[in-house]
Amino acid sequence: MKNRFLLIALSLFTVSSIAYGDIQSPPGHHYTWSRKLSRGVGNILFGWFEYPSVWRHTNQSEGNVAATSDMIVEGTKRTFVRAGYGIYEIATFMVPSWKKTYRPPYHHKENVEGWWGYTEFAPQIGFRSEIPYSSFQSW
Repeated sequence: MKNRFLLIALSLFTVSSIAYGDIQSPPGHHYTWSRKLSRGVGNILFGWFEYPSVWRHTNQSEGNVAATSDMIVEGTKRTFVRAGYGIYEIATFMVPSWKKTYRPPYHHKENVEGWWGYTEFAPQIGFRSEIPYSSFQSW
């Protein structure tokens, strides 16, 4: 009786620990070589989106004149930095080069607008809505 209880408890513990380990995901699971390559291509092709992003951010906080001059200086700097990181990531996309992972080599924030850091991909131009505005009928 005692052995049977121990065997049942051990088997339940084993099954539960396997199930718990199966649903867990490593911290950098979505950083792969293909994401690194697409990040590099995106930074080269769409790095110039930094110009309107810088203008919008500065215009909201400091006005038009500051936004225009800041767009030229800060926008150019951020565009060239993105292009440099893009070239680096395309050249090394098969190698986990940043701390032995495929994470981006620059400081970035995933859910926050990257004003002082850089977002993983170039900023988006235009209005972005998370709410679908189309209606449909289910007849």
